[in-house]
Amino acid sequence: MAAFFCPHCKGRAKTRTSRGLSPTLRELIYQCEDPECSYSFVVQAEAVRTLSPSGKPDPSINLPQSPIALARAQSTSADTTSAAA
Repeated sequence: MAAFFCPHCKGRAKTRTSRGLSPTLRELIYQCEDPECSYSFVVQAEAVRTLSPSGKPDPSINLPQSPIALARAQSTSADTTSAAA
């Protein structure tokens, strides 16, 4: 999981608990490791786009293709088409 830092003291924060809210959304509770601060906060981590397709796709998951990945796939397809000609 990505490192998070306290928005107040800028110290490192540690994950205390987490729970899935959906197949693509997770809620995490972080707590600042600085004992003088001890700020707690909630982070939501969400899958938002596809970079490469799954080899075992779940039909209920439909995330949009990343524009960069889509351009790369079109470029590869165009290269394959021109090489075959």
